[in-house]
Amino acid sequence: MSADPAELEIAYRACARQVRRSAANFYYAFQLLPAGKRRGLHSLYRFCRGADDIADGPGGPELRRQQLEDYRRALTATLAGSPPDLGWLTLSDTAARFQLPARILNDVIDGCAADCAPLEIRTEADLARYCYGVAGSVGLLSSAIFRYQDPAVPELAVRLGQAMQLTNILRDLKEDLLNGRCYLPLDDLHRYGLEPADLLAGGSGQRSSGYFQLMRHQVARARGHFQVGIRLVPLVERDARGCPAALAALYQTLLSELERRDFDVQTERISLSPARKVGLAAKAWLWASLAT
Repeated sequence: MSADPAELEIAYRACARQVRRSAANFYYAFQLLPAGKRRGLHSLYRFCRGADDIADGPGGPELRRQQLEDYRRALTATLAGSPPDLGWLTLSDTAARFQLPARILNDVIDGCAADCAPLEIRTEADLARYCYGVAGSVGLLSSAIFRYQDPAVPELAVRLGQAMQLTNILRDLKEDLLNGRCYLPLDDLHRYGLEPADLLAGGSGQRSSGYFQLMRHQVARARGHFQVGIRLVPLVERDARGCPAALAALYQTLLSELERRDFDVQTERISLSPARKVGLAAKAWLWASLAT
């Protein structure tokens, strides 16, 4: 079923407004894309944000799981060419235009479903599985929008997504712990003599040596993923390279800020100013334009 062009334009503009309002870091990277690919990522962001909002929303675990299953049914209808409302119209267009795999779109919903109930991440493998569901899958879908020929790109896209998600986990450590969620592997905490509650201690004098060792270990893990994931930049279509380069630059700078603040995520949430984001995105675009 072909969409009415006027309705599709309205729907894409609504997606763009949502990204500008809600996607503080993604917005600047998305601006580096040509219009068609930028719209595709706006639509993908709306879909992923919708699933995430359900998982983090009000109500008990069973209610949120049911809401995600309703969301999945809407996705199925959308991919079959019958989007249930105007909000799904752009995803129908984007999925067809860029051949987004239904399996990976469903992986996003599965990843968000993991957050509907208390989640125990005990090992590095558990962390990798979680990060794939909520970020690596998004990396795969984004790379389809960037377009590529090299078969190495999917694995690199997953690694870049993992790096970004681990950065988010470190930045949001306090907020997640207060909501009963610890996304850092318990094996890592125990290696440094810590329990989740120990990560809430505020002030450098209250944080133990084990805390600093743990955080350095996690930052090193994230940087390792970035070093691998960034290799996808010269492998995607030239007009898309600035976007993943900018995302990597923005998130690696968040890691540097975390280190500069001595891993203090308890007293103030780490963020970057709009001017700094613009500067980082511009430098990343220049680097990406020269990448071979």
